[in-house]
Amino acid sequence: MNRVTKLVIINIFMVAMIVNCGLNKPDLHQKLAVQYTGDAKLEVGGPYVGVEFHHSCMIPQRISFFYPVANSIDHSRDYWKRDTSFVAEWTFKIGNNPAVSIGRDASEFDLTPYSVIFNRAENGYSLMSSYQFCKDKPAMVLNIQITNTSDKTEEYEFDSRWWTSIRTCHTFRPIEQAWTDRDSTTIYTHFDDPDADFADVFVTNAGDLPTFVNSRIDYLNTPKRKDVSKEIAKAKPVSQFIYQKQLKPGEAMNIVQIIGSSKGNESRSLVSYLKNSYQTEISNYEKYVIDKAYSHSIMETGCPKTDHSVAYAKAVMAVNAHFLEDEIVPMPCPAEYNFYFTHDVLVTDLAAVNFDLERVKRDLDYIIRHADEENIIPHAYYWKDGKYVTEYASSDNWNNFWLVQVSAKYLHHSGDREFAEKLYPYISKSVERSLLTLEDDNLMWSFRPDWWDIGHNYGPRSYMTILAIKTLRDYIFLSTALEKNLDRVQEYMSLANEMQTALVEKLWNEDMNYLVNYHNDGSLDEHYYIGSLLAAHYGLLDDSKQNLLVQTATHKMVDEKVGIYNAFPMDFEKWGDFMKFVGNEAGAKYYYFNGGIWPQGNAWYAMALIANGEKEAAAKFINNTMSLHGIMEGPNGQPAYYEVRNANKDDLSEYGTVDKPQFLWAGAWYINCLYQLYGVVENDWNIALDPFLEKDQKECEFTLYVDGKPLLVSIEGKGKAIKEICYDDNVVSTAVFPESMTDIREVDIELGKPKQPYLASTDAVLKSCEFKKRQLAIHLSASVGHSNNTVVISPSVPKRVSLDGKEITDWKINDHKDYKEIQISVLHLKRECDLVLEF
Repeated sequence: MNRVTKLVIINIFMVAMIVNCGLNKPDLHQKLAVQYTGDAKLEVGGPYVGVEFHHSCMIPQRISFFYPVANSIDHSRDYWKRDTSFVAEWTFKIGNNPAVSIGRDASEFDLTPYSVIFNRAENGYSLMSSYQFCKDKPAMVLNIQITNTSDKTEEYEFDSRWWTSIRTCHTFRPIEQAWTDRDSTTIYTHFDDPDADFADVFVTNAGDLPTFVNSRIDYLNTPKRKDVSKEIAKAKPVSQFIYQKQLKPGEAMNIVQIIGSSKGNESRSLVSYLKNSYQTEISNYEKYVIDKAYSHSIMETGCPKTDHSVAYAKAVMAVNAHFLEDEIVPMPCPAEYNFYFTHDVLVTDLAAVNFDLERVKRDLDYIIRHADEENIIPHAYYWKDGKYVTEYASSDNWNNFWLVQVSAKYLHHSGDREFAEKLYPYISKSVERSLLTLEDDNLMWSFRPDWWDIGHNYGPRSYMTILAIKTLRDYIFLSTALEKNLDRVQEYMSLANEMQTALVEKLWNEDMNYLVNYHNDGSLDEHYYIGSLLAAHYGLLDDSKQNLLVQTATHKMVDEKVGIYNAFPMDFEKWGDFMKFVGNEAGAKYYYFNGGIWPQGNAWYAMALIANGEKEAAAKFINNTMSLHGIMEGPNGQPAYYEVRNANKDDLSEYGTVDKPQFLWAGAWYINCLYQLYGVVENDWNIALDPFLEKDQKECEFTLYVDGKPLLVSIEGKGKAIKEICYDDNVVSTAVFPESMTDIREVDIELGKPKQPYLASTDAVLKSCEFKKRQLAIHLSASVGHSNNTVVISPSVPKRVSLDGKEITDWKINDHKDYKEIQISVLHLKRECDLVLEF
């Protein structure tokens, strides 16, 4: 069968195959699901269990349990060859025919982030299997349906064997001996090992009942008539069930296995509950995810593929959360990476702050609750060797920067000063520690290249310097807004400016037309890295250098079919000793760090295009390389918001293949880029709108939180300027949101020739803006000594511009076809000031 990737509505037959969950809106489940035929990696899961599949096989390569701790069933011996082992064996026979192995061949499937349905037709029968997950109980539900498609009645037999030895979290130590007991429908496997937290693994039946049950591998060849019900010692476990049923043409075996993990004293009561309530558990979980995807917030662009990609990304963000020490917290994948990573949470929240403030507040609260007594935040948190372990962020850890940036965004969008006050000591500590690697050249030095977490060669880094400059300016905003550490504000303001000067003077390479890095010995690192692109996004370069940076990346690093290389050239296999890489951890050429495609790289390139005024190019790039459909339609495409993608265009069997196909921040970066594409602009002081519609796009609307309120922003019309802005049908004169909003619900924007002057942007907190009696009066607030650039768009030129009553004469005008762009630069001599334009 030819490889195809396409979105379809799941037909009624396929929906009937799933356990009937009673979803209130089954049409939304169908709307979210994608159908795929071909070779794919899959991960799906819920809060307590996740599964990983390779090559579109029905039997998983891994089952991850997160309760009571993160144990897993995984029999691979080599991470890079983990697609060769399975956690179960299924055999099947019809009548007197020989038994055949099933479930290990590629099958077409229907996928959502929270479920997968496999279908395969064979000679004389069809096989369907579906995996679904419980919301509040630690289990998943496997439904297997085998249908007689022949024209005669036959005896059908299905033998299911789960290899239930487990591996511990982090150290991945195998535990291959266990006690087992069972009844006629359930096998309980008990692991009396503190590293596994004495967990039980259970497999029970809630559909057709088995005719034979066995729990020990050494009894697999025992005749079925022998009594093997009594266990006298630990042994290597298996959960084997044999099902037999005579089927007429069109009839089916309907097997429902509930697989989970629990504390030993809970397993029997839990199994009893699940047998009666698993459908409710599934329904509640799927409804929760669908609400997050479609109802909790909206982004509707008029393009079905984009709208579906957004919903799917939001579903991934909802699903990728697991149990960890009595809480459900965001995790990178459904089945891999059984650790809490602060970085993954924070970069996800850069997107979520636009439409899910509750999530962001919860995440920030979790991070500071797990800081140490000196307010040093965690880098990672996980179960290891019988206890919970925290790795704290070192001084050159990017989490110090991301915490400050997300906290500033949270305050921009929420106005929640009370919680920001709670965050402030941790923010201050992160700034203080991050500057420990600021050297005398006013550049940030690091042991690792760019954003990587591998390598050990201390030198000046563009990426870390860029992040530090932005972080200092966000800290200035937070300190000013909260009126804290005001004595340090001037110091940090000067430092950020000095670092920006040093970034350009010392790390801009005229030959490469790019921001570069240097090694410890003073030699130039001649690689182009994606982290440098953030300088364009944060506005740290003049127009000429910004354009050169973006064009260099375009010509050196971009493959328009898959995205931007993580680094170029891809020769890190030659740099192992010099950079002190461990083995081949940088990856093969075109893969992983060594020129692979990462979602944040694609995002940073798209953001750089947007900053450079190339929104049409950014839209095309985002649609082709970051949307779910763009990924599916690309080389070796499959439905996947992935961690990393292979860029090896010289080998078509590898080109475009993905690893970790349901990755938390991949979907979030995609949504983040769309918010910026359609016009949400955040500087160090405020949120503004610079709306955009693609060439053939008629309208766009999305949820945007401002001052703690979920606004519905609607954009229509054509043009680069705004014709009219309305807050709940009331015309306003600002595209910058004021610090405090009244009870506004909707913001309507019509693009076109401006009807009146309006504030387009300003580097300050906007207190108020009003156009009245031919005057645009703008009330601003910022730190004393802050340099503020303000832009006003108007159909005409102002007659007079004044600051606090004093006329300003050195403002500039850029003349456009339908409007005037008025640029005003002022120095804040006091916290609050009044800028007035008279027309």
